[in-house]
Amino acid sequence: MAKSGVFRFFDLPPELRCAILTHLLVSDSTVMLHSATLFGPPLSELAGILDVFLVSAQMYQEASAVFYAENGFILNAQSHRLPGHLTGPGGFLSEEGQHARRRVRRLTVFLTRVGGEFERVLGPALSDMVLNGSLRDLSLYLGPPSWRARANRSADPDMVQRPPFQALLRLLSDPYLEKVEFLAWRVHMTVFCPFHQKKRPSTKTDHESVDDEGFAVLRAGPDWVELDWRALVEVYGTGQPIVRIGERSY
Repeated sequence: MAKSGVFRFFDLPPELRCAILTHLLVSDSTVMLHSATLFGPPLSELAGILDVFLVSAQMYQEASAVFYAENGFILNAQSHRLPGHLTGPGGFLSEEGQHARRRVRRLTVFLTRVGGEFERVLGPALSDMVLNGSLRDLSLYLGPPSWRARANRSADPDMVQRPPFQALLRLLSDPYLEKVEFLAWRVHMTVFCPFHQKKRPSTKTDHESVDDEGFAVLRAGPDWVELDWRALVEVYGTGQPIVRIGERSY
């Protein structure tokens, strides 16, 4: 009969500890930071990670480094206002959550609109994750248009000139981001139509029209349309672009 005893995890080589923690903490799918719609598993399904984090200070340092760097995360902001569990005390977008969110490397954000909350809360938090943290891979999905926008017929082409959208363009063009994607829902504002990424030759099935509410509607093809964000920045971006230290010329 084998003797029971204490297994000294930290006596293992660092490489082996990292491999074990990766097996325990890295999900096959993205980790949901807001589960109001079903894009992936909510963070609560990975509640066991807290047990690992709370073992000791050293375990937290090693385990959290693996968890935040190796997982992909989804932040769903497809509501009229950012949910309280993200912005309230201890939330991902709160002051207390700053240390954790700065360690995230891959993030996908779903938005319905780019408004004042993006300019005041979400945009600054994302920019901080790039400048002072590890965020290097950002995908941003815009749409579908909310029922409020459709009801108010607010397919506003001037939105791209307003401060919130300008803040979004500055974020997308941050030179410290290594991979950036910007996609719009198949029903979107006509201002985005000239910026569709052409990944395959156009066919008769790729038909786009404008509906009675002033939105462009892609009748066939994928639900999400990738946009050429560099061209958007070139056409609509204003102000001083973000540059790496030492790259600006005067």
